[in-house]
Amino acid sequence: MYTIKQAAARTNLAVATLRAWERRYGVVQPTRTAAGYRLYDDASLARLAAMRQLVVAEGWRPSQAAQRVLAADTDLGAIVDRTGAAALPVASDLRAAESASLAAGSIAAFVDAAGRFDVTGIDRVLDEAFAGQRFESALEAVVFPALDAVGAAWAAGEIDVGAEHAASEAVRRRLAHFYDASARGGQAAQIIVGLPPTGRHEIGAFAFAVAARRVGISVLYLGADVPLASWVDTVQAAAAPIVVLGVTVGSDVVATELVIEALHRSAAPPVCVVGGRLAGELPDVLGAIRLPQRLDDAVAVLSELLAAVEAPRR
Repeated sequence: MYTIKQAAARTNLAVATLRAWERRYGVVQPTRTAAGYRLYDDASLARLAAMRQLVVAEGWRPSQAAQRVLAADTDLGAIVDRTGAAALPVASDLRAAESASLAAGSIAAFVDAAGRFDVTGIDRVLDEAFAGQRFESALEAVVFPALDAVGAAWAAGEIDVGAEHAASEAVRRRLAHFYDASARGGQAAQIIVGLPPTGRHEIGAFAFAVAARRVGISVLYLGADVPLASWVDTVQAAAAPIVVLGVTVGSDVVATELVIEALHRSAAPPVCVVGGRLAGELPDVLGAIRLPQRLDDAVAVLSELLAAVEAPRR
């Protein structure tokens, strides 16, 4: 029999993940000592190791992985053997595995809380994610994948669209907090960030605005569904040299084209930059600069671009 710490070490999982998979999916049902401490047998460790392989290594959703692991005809040894690793992992691999398992547990907790309209639970996951790592790392390891998982659960009919909206709004509120906390007072806007007309999926653009502010760039964030005329008027009034538009769904592509074309016709055309999942769908003839997907990389490109644009003004 193994204590929870021993079980976590033997399966390369975090203690919090073991508890989460027990509570939410019933993957293991450890016995208890007289003092209430969990004890795991070899069969429990086999299920946990198989669960880890499916979730961490193969990208299964935890709920689906749990169904597979608990099925009577499942060969747990065959699942674990797919790792193909005969040697013990090195320390860096163990740290990476634990980070991945922690993220998987957080994502599962986020989806579970969203499905139950448990905003307190969602906030708890966000608290832990942002407290344990950099803002940008937390977004990419936990928050973005969690929102994707919630969207997939809604598409599969597993949760209500209201739950998806509640989860997105909880994240948006958290981003607003970071945005306000990273403000640089008294500085004119260097970039304007927002979505084109009808564009509503703003989390990625808002996160980028926060990340840019965190490195000292002065950002004016306009938010979602900015009308075409407002883009032109705002750019003229703010005189920011760079505009960043988020392109996340199909309808954003054409709408973004219209914004860029209108800005090119303005008296002082800004440099137009696009980011998001469908930024690559924009025609090259527009001349828009495409940002990398990773936040750190995107901010680095924007910083270099801003330095180049502002140099002649000095």
